[in-house]
Amino acid sequence: MKLRTVLNELACTEWRVGKEGLLDEDVLLTPEYGTNIPPEARLLRMARLSDFQEGSARPAERHIMLVLAGKEIPEGLRVGGAFVVVAARQNYEDFRAAFLDLPAKAAVLELRRDRMFDAFLSSYDLNQFARRSSAVLGNPVIITNADLRLLASAGDFPEDAKDVQQVLSQGYLTEEVNSSLEVDGTLPAVRHARHAVISNVERYGRHWVTSIIYYHHLEMGRYDVLEKDRPITGFDLELVDYAGRLAGVMIDRLGAAGERVGAGSSVLHDLVEGSFVNEQTMRAQLLMTHLPVDVSYVLLVVTGQRNADKDYHARIGTMAARSLRNCLWCARENCLVVLTSIGRNDAAGYDDYARAQRRLSVNKAFITMLENNELSAFASEPFDDLSKCPGRFQEARDLAEAIRDPEPGRCYYFWEHRFAALASASGSPDKLEMLLDKRVVAMADYDREHGTAYLQTAIMSVRHPGSPADAAQALNVHRNTYFYRVNKVRELFLLDLKDGDDRLALSFSASIMEGMGR
Repeated sequence: MKLRTVLNELACTEWRVGKEGLLDEDVLLTPEYGTNIPPEARLLRMARLSDFQEGSARPAERHIMLVLAGKEIPEGLRVGGAFVVVAARQNYEDFRAAFLDLPAKAAVLELRRDRMFDAFLSSYDLNQFARRSSAVLGNPVIITNADLRLLASAGDFPEDAKDVQQVLSQGYLTEEVNSSLEVDGTLPAVRHARHAVISNVERYGRHWVTSIIYYHHLEMGRYDVLEKDRPITGFDLELVDYAGRLAGVMIDRLGAAGERVGAGSSVLHDLVEGSFVNEQTMRAQLLMTHLPVDVSYVLLVVTGQRNADKDYHARIGTMAARSLRNCLWCARENCLVVLTSIGRNDAAGYDDYARAQRRLSVNKAFITMLENNELSAFASEPFDDLSKCPGRFQEARDLAEAIRDPEPGRCYYFWEHRFAALASASGSPDKLEMLLDKRVVAMADYDREHGTAYLQTAIMSVRHPGSPADAAQALNVHRNTYFYRVNKVRELFLLDLKDGDDRLALSFSASIMEGMGR
């Protein structure tokens, strides 16, 4: 076990170590000083303060000397080498008796560590691990990620713990609770020590144990324990740390760590899933992100490599975040989801479309990122109510389905392909067939059978009204060829491209047919 675990278990009120890192050394608790010591451990021995000051207490090689100074460590006492001087309320004899009792308790700790590892191996998700690890600890636990999102909880929390009940009901650790832990020094102490600590401030008459989950040196979240059903000892702190490390493995595998460690925004995930319990909770969590509020947004679905997994999309997400500032992203199994702000609509009319295109298409870093990675982006309708995220996500997905062969490096907008997206999403060809002008269908069939381009010519006539030269250029044909085709459209298919109703029927039907994949 760690030396700091021994000091916590012995209820030491203060300590002073001879060299940095000594508290994290693994120590053996055996009175047999001549025993063989494994290379990864140190043997812990005891000494009186008088022996330390006289110089008669000298640790042998691979030993650490634990020196009891009394109730306080003398001011100015210098400690070096393999010594650790501690203060405790007991006298030397009682302190030594407690020290000699530690090996039996250490055996129990090893048994509980084995149970904790079994709980990890038998758990398929964090909820199972929370329940089983809580049973090992004998106290309720809360597991959150780096975005303060509640990932799992287990055990019976007291009804009078209002902020805890709020976390359990809303699914996020409130900023008030997090700030209080910062203010009382608990979180800074944990980050400095990098191990679990018992909060010095009792809440609801109980102690909290706060442990930060680290994985590959990244802060993945927190594993917190409430002292409720059984007292928390120094050995429990080591067990909580061990449970936190195991939880870190599961969080990494699930990709649930949060945007702060490059795993995607938990807030956006819950916005897209529509899982916020109320608007107040949603706004409170958004205010803790860097996303502007009370503006307009678009939601993007980004796709690229076929059959790519969530890890692939997470890597793309980190690149998208660098090119699109003030955005949130989350990776899914088949796409990347990005929420970005486009500012406020201050025009008399509706300029969200134009602002969205300026935000995205003019962003060279974003377009280059798409091109270099052979990605395509699909933008939803703009919106200013974030509770509409689930519907806007479905819009962007429908648009991605409607564009059969998207061009890498291009951003497609729902408002430019609205009818195609609606056709792709309807799933009922019979109902869509009712919307089609059969003259346009006949023209498409004729082109397919004869290799002509009358439908494309008619479409360009609608896209470039009053400008035959632009329409001919878009078709890459001579103006005379363009006029010939327009006349043939009227002759063969009875569509007058100068008539407003016929032009509307053509545009609408062609867009629907595009979405149907005709």
